[in-house]
Amino acid sequence: MASHLYFIVVLCLTAGLWTRTMAQESEVDEDDYEVCCVKCPPGWTQFGDNCYIFYFNAKDWADAEVSCISVGGNLASIHTQDQYNFVTEMISRSTGSAARTWIGGHDAVKEGVWLWSNGEKFDFTFWAKGEPNNVGQNEDCLELNYQGKPNDCDCKFKNPYVCSMRL
Repeated sequence: MASHLYFIVVLCLTAGLWTRTMAQESEVDEDDYEVCCVKCPPGWTQFGDNCYIFYFNAKDWADAEVSCISVGGNLASIHTQDQYNFVTEMISRSTGSAARTWIGGHDAVKEGVWLWSNGEKFDFTFWAKGEPNNVGQNEDCLELNYQGKPNDCDCKFKNPYVCSMRL
Protein backbone atom coordinates (compact mmCIF):
# COMPACT_ATOMS: atom_id res chain seq x y z
CA MET A 1 0.00 0.00 0.00
CA ALA A 2 2.76 2.45 0.94
CA SER A 3 4.57 1.78 -2.34
CA HIS A 4 1.39 2.63 -4.28
CA LEU A 5 1.02 5.91 -2.39
CA TYR A 6 4.67 6.74 -3.03
CA PHE A 7 4.19 6.01 -6.74
CA ILE A 8 1.12 8.27 -6.95
CA VAL A 9 2.89 11.15 -5.19
CA VAL A 10 5.95 10.82 -7.43
CA LEU A 11 3.74 10.59 -10.52
CA CYS A 12 1.85 13.75 -9.58
CA LEU A 13 5.00 15.67 -8.75
CA THR A 14 6.69 14.53 -11.95
CA ALA A 15 3.66 15.39 -14.06
CA GLY A 16 3.43 18.80 -12.39
CA LEU A 17 7.11 19.53 -13.02
CA TRP A 18 6.84 18.27 -16.59
CA THR A 19 3.77 20.44 -17.17
CA ARG A 20 5.57 23.46 -15.72
CA THR A 21 8.64 22.83 -17.92
CA MET A 22 6.48 22.42 -21.02
CA ALA A 23 4.57 25.58 -20.17
CA GLN A 24 7.79 27.55 -19.77
CA GLU A 25 9.25 26.14 -22.98
CA SER A 26 6.14 27.05 -24.96
CA GLU A 27 6.02 30.51 -23.32
CA VAL A 28 2.60 29.85 -21.81
CA ASP A 29 1.68 31.69 -18.65
CA GLU A 30 2.11 29.33 -15.69
CA ASP A 31 -1.44 30.11 -14.55
CA ASP A 32 -2.79 28.42 -17.70
CA TYR A 33 -2.03 24.88 -16.58
CA GLU A 34 -3.46 22.72 -13.84
CA VAL A 35 -1.48 20.50 -11.52
CA CYS A 36 -2.62 16.90 -11.78
CA CYS A 37 -3.34 16.31 -8.12
CA VAL A 38 -5.67 19.20 -7.30
CA LYS A 39 -9.20 17.88 -7.17
CA CYS A 40 -12.49 18.76 -5.58
CA PRO A 41 -13.52 17.01 -2.37
CA PRO A 42 -15.94 14.07 -2.73
CA GLY A 43 -19.45 15.26 -3.61
CA TRP A 44 -18.23 18.55 -5.09
CA THR A 45 -18.17 19.32 -8.83
CA GLN A 46 -15.34 21.18 -10.53
CA PHE A 47 -16.00 23.99 -12.97
CA GLY A 48 -13.01 26.10 -13.98
CA ASP A 49 -10.87 26.90 -10.94
CA ASN A 50 -13.69 26.27 -8.47
CA CYS A 51 -15.48 23.39 -6.82
CA TYR A 52 -19.23 23.61 -6.22
CA ILE A 53 -21.77 21.73 -4.13
CA PHE A 54 -25.54 22.12 -3.82
CA TYR A 55 -27.22 21.66 -0.43
CA PHE A 56 -30.96 20.88 -0.29
CA ASN A 57 -31.45 21.69 3.41
CA ALA A 58 -32.99 25.16 3.45
CA LYS A 59 -31.27 27.74 5.65
CA ASP A 60 -31.36 31.48 5.98
CA TRP A 61 -28.52 33.24 4.13
CA ALA A 62 -26.24 33.68 7.19
CA ASP A 63 -26.59 30.04 8.28
CA ALA A 64 -25.97 28.90 4.69
CA GLU A 65 -22.74 30.96 4.62
CA VAL A 66 -21.64 29.47 7.97
CA SER A 67 -22.35 26.00 6.57
CA CYS A 68 -20.22 26.72 3.50
CA ILE A 69 -17.37 28.05 5.65
CA SER A 70 -17.52 24.88 7.77
CA VAL A 71 -16.71 22.79 4.67
CA GLY A 72 -13.92 25.08 3.45
CA GLY A 73 -15.79 27.41 1.11
CA ASN A 74 -18.29 30.25 0.92
CA LEU A 75 -21.63 30.73 -0.71
CA ALA A 76 -20.90 30.72 -4.45
CA SER A 77 -19.80 33.84 -6.28
CA ILE A 78 -20.59 34.20 -9.99
CA HIS A 79 -18.52 36.35 -12.33
CA THR A 80 -19.17 35.02 -15.84
CA GLN A 81 -22.07 33.86 -17.98
CA ASP A 82 -20.50 30.37 -18.05
CA GLN A 83 -20.41 30.24 -14.23
CA TYR A 84 -24.00 31.47 -14.07
CA ASN A 85 -25.12 28.80 -16.54
CA PHE A 86 -23.17 26.09 -14.68
CA VAL A 87 -24.64 26.98 -11.28
CA THR A 88 -28.23 27.32 -12.53
CA GLU A 89 -27.92 23.99 -14.39
CA MET A 90 -26.50 22.37 -11.23
CA ILE A 91 -29.53 23.59 -9.28
CA SER A 92 -31.90 22.32 -11.95
CA ARG A 93 -30.21 18.89 -12.09
CA SER A 94 -30.22 18.63 -8.29
CA THR A 95 -33.82 19.69 -7.73
CA GLY A 96 -35.56 18.92 -11.01
CA SER A 97 -36.67 22.55 -11.13
CA ALA A 98 -35.45 26.11 -10.88
CA ALA A 99 -35.49 26.13 -7.06
CA ARG A 100 -34.84 29.42 -5.28
CA THR A 101 -31.24 29.10 -4.06
CA TRP A 102 -28.80 31.26 -2.10
CA ILE A 103 -25.45 32.35 -3.50
CA GLY A 104 -22.94 34.66 -1.84
CA GLY A 105 -24.01 38.15 -2.89
CA HIS A 106 -25.25 40.64 -0.28
CA ASP A 107 -25.59 44.37 0.36
CA ALA A 108 -26.11 44.06 4.11
CA VAL A 109 -23.17 46.36 4.96
CA LYS A 110 -24.41 49.31 2.89
CA GLU A 111 -27.60 49.35 0.86
CA GLY A 112 -26.88 49.20 -2.86
CA VAL A 113 -23.20 48.26 -2.44
CA TRP A 114 -23.11 44.57 -3.29
CA LEU A 115 -20.33 42.30 -2.05
CA TRP A 116 -19.44 38.63 -2.37
CA SER A 117 -19.12 36.78 0.93
CA ASN A 118 -15.71 35.41 -0.14
CA GLY A 119 -14.29 38.93 -0.59
CA GLU A 120 -14.02 38.80 -4.39
CA LYS A 121 -15.00 41.84 -6.44
CA PHE A 122 -18.75 41.96 -7.04
CA ASP A 123 -19.22 42.15 -10.80
CA PHE A 124 -22.53 40.28 -11.10
CA THR A 125 -24.57 41.52 -14.06
CA PHE A 126 -27.24 38.84 -14.41
CA TRP A 127 -30.05 40.40 -12.36
CA ALA A 128 -33.66 40.01 -13.46
CA LYS A 129 -35.15 43.15 -14.97
CA GLY A 130 -35.87 45.67 -12.21
CA GLU A 131 -33.62 43.91 -9.69
CA PRO A 132 -32.19 44.49 -7.20
CA ASN A 133 -35.13 46.51 -5.91
CA ASN A 134 -34.96 46.18 -2.09
CA VAL A 135 -38.72 45.67 -1.71
CA GLY A 136 -39.74 46.39 1.87
CA GLN A 137 -36.30 47.88 2.57
CA ASN A 138 -34.95 44.52 3.76
CA GLU A 139 -33.77 42.58 0.69
CA ASP A 140 -30.04 42.30 1.25
CA CYS A 141 -29.14 38.82 -0.06
CA LEU A 142 -28.85 37.33 -3.54
CA GLU A 143 -30.93 34.33 -4.53
CA LEU A 144 -31.11 32.62 -7.89
CA ASN A 145 -34.30 31.42 -9.55
CA TYR A 146 -36.98 33.70 -8.14
CA GLN A 147 -39.39 33.35 -11.06
CA GLY A 148 -36.38 31.91 -12.91
CA LYS A 149 -34.12 34.93 -12.38
CA PRO A 150 -31.62 36.39 -9.87
CA ASN A 151 -33.27 38.49 -7.18
CA ASP A 152 -32.47 40.38 -3.99
CA CYS A 153 -34.33 38.73 -1.12
CA ASP A 154 -34.83 38.99 2.63
CA CYS A 155 -31.84 37.16 4.14
CA LYS A 156 -34.06 35.45 6.73
CA PHE A 157 -35.91 33.51 4.05
CA LYS A 158 -34.89 29.83 4.02
CA ASN A 159 -33.47 28.50 0.74
CA PRO A 160 -31.24 25.67 -0.41
CA TYR A 161 -27.77 26.98 -1.28
CA VAL A 162 -24.66 26.51 -3.41
CA CYS A 163 -21.19 26.61 -1.87
CA SER A 164 -17.96 27.06 -3.80
CA MET A 165 -14.25 26.92 -3.07
CA ARG A 166 -11.19 27.84 -5.13
CA LEU A 167 -8.87 25.05 -6.15
